[in-house]
Amino acid sequence: MVELHPLNINHEKKVTSDHPNEIVANVDAKGSLCPGPIMTLQKEISQIAPLERLQIVATDKGFPKDVTSWCEITGHKLISLTNDNELITAVIEKIADTDKPVVQIGNEMVIIIFSEEMDKALAAFNIALGAAACGMKVSVFFTFYGLSLLRKSSPSGQHTAFENMITHILPKGDKDLPLSHNEFMGLGHKFMTRIMKDKNIPPLDFMIHMAKYDGIKFIACQMSMDMLGIKKEDLMDDVEIGGVATMLERARFANMNFFI
Repeated sequence: MVELHPLNINHEKKVTSDHPNEIVANVDAKGSLCPGPIMTLQKEISQIAPLERLQIVATDKGFPKDVTSWCEITGHKLISLTNDNELITAVIEKIADTDKPVVQIGNEMVIIIFSEEMDKALAAFNIALGAAACGMKVSVFFTFYGLSLLRKSSPSGQHTAFENMITHILPKGDKDLPLSHNEFMGLGHKFMTRIMKDKNIPPLDFMIHMAKYDGIKFIACQMSMDMLGIKKEDLMDDVEIGGVATMLERARFANMNFFI
């Protein structure tokens, strides 16, 4: 069961008034690290009316730059930004319905995950969630060892003896991934998980859950599945199966593509 507590968000919403430019929502994002504050900002600003304002308080040191960039991308207006004793407060005015976002470069992203390593997966989903929070359409294509992120802990598909041997070697899901460096004799994942918990960083399974909740498309490479003996029944629910043309169709229209 995925717990939703790592973002640690509190929200107060006033009754919408007839007066524009009024702060009608106060969001407490203290303790939440990237991309948590931006994800929450995107969600909460959708709940207020155009020209109304939202105030968000965060402690993430990267939030001042992130919220500035987010406003540039989405077109919402950054009214004020202050930093008082590491409490960062931003007031944002929602864009009017007749206005358009400032940046009109493109609105799609494709991420290809080739690696089975935990730290690379964290980077990939951090980018994916941040892009979704900026209103982009995101597709994540899992190929070769990257398929390990989608595997159930107890595979249910029927396998040959050779397929069983291969799949036994591969990590079984996001909780079984190694690190790319400093594995500490197999304890690297546990060390990283402990550090993330102490720093209130959302765990990888929560990020994957949020990605699916935000409508990010998960696509598993059929050729890689065939090579590694992975069946559709071995993967988490709501995963599309496709090949290179499926990936290229999305990548062709994406303005940003990442291979991780």
